[in-house]
Amino acid sequence: MSQGTVALAAFLDREAAVAAVTAYAGALDARDWTAYRALLSDQITLDYGAIGSVVATIAADEWTARCRALEGFDATAHRLHNISADIAGDRAVVRCIVDAAHFIAVDGETLLGDLIGHYTHLLVRDDQGGDGWKITGVTLTVAGYPAGRPAFDAAFAAARAKFAERAAP
Repeated sequence: MSQGTVALAAFLDREAAVAAVTAYAGALDARDWTAYRALLSDQITLDYGAIGSVVATIAADEWTARCRALEGFDATAHRLHNISADIAGDRAVVRCIVDAAHFIAVDGETLLGDLIGHYTHLLVRDDQGGDGWKITGVTLTVAGYPAGRPAFDAAFAAARAKFAERAAP
């Protein structure tokens, strides 16, 4: 293989890993749970402890079901930038900045739960399905809450309540 061919293959490999991570954010915002689940390995190691959420290795189906609570928001926007990918054989690490905005109307007022932080996604090459890469781990660290942590917590509490109300028989 020529040096140019090797460089092109490495570039495309990095782009495929980055595409899996951007699809992760896009599927959350689109509420496309089938597409979201398809991005994940069967078990996923999560560290969302920075926002008081799960720190564990759990089944991807369980995580996907848990993420459905985002349906309690009127809208979300997980914007990713400054994305870098490191590939080592069949493993990849994709790091980026995330600006995650969550909107919900309560009593005629829109609450904003916004955070800026860093995502670290761990991926493994998916030889079985031919879909490129599967996400095996996600860590979220928080740099700050533009609207304040109390506003973030209030928006999430309202969304959880709205989701629970919708889900109740």
